[in-house]
Amino acid sequence: MSQKIIKRGDIYWVDLPDNNSRSLKELHPCLVISNDRQNNASPLITTIPITSLKDGDKIYSFQVEITLQKKSVILIDQIQTIDRDMFKGKITEIEDSLLEQVERKIHFVLSLKN
Repeated sequence: MSQKIIKRGDIYWVDLPDNNSRSLKELHPCLVISNDRQNNASPLITTIPITSLKDGDKIYSFQVEITLQKKSVILIDQIQTIDRDMFKGKITEIEDSLLEQVERKIHFVLSLKN
């Protein structure tokens, strides 16, 4: 059986673990943030979930706005590592400029120095 080619910057439907400590569960779009070498070699992929916005929802400084089928946000504060078997269909891939915004927000959320 061939392995799915999953790349940094791709957005996939992912079957998220049913974990009561998380606000998201079940099938959600997720942005792949792990590097491509890791994505090719590891059974685990690092992602950030995406959720749609409702009218009046606030976008926080640690989130990145994106439009998929609906106006949505990338939830930078909910980085997760998921088994590649939980990845379903690919939705799209993001542009480099949006990936750079995500990287800046990851630095902010994790308080990275460089």
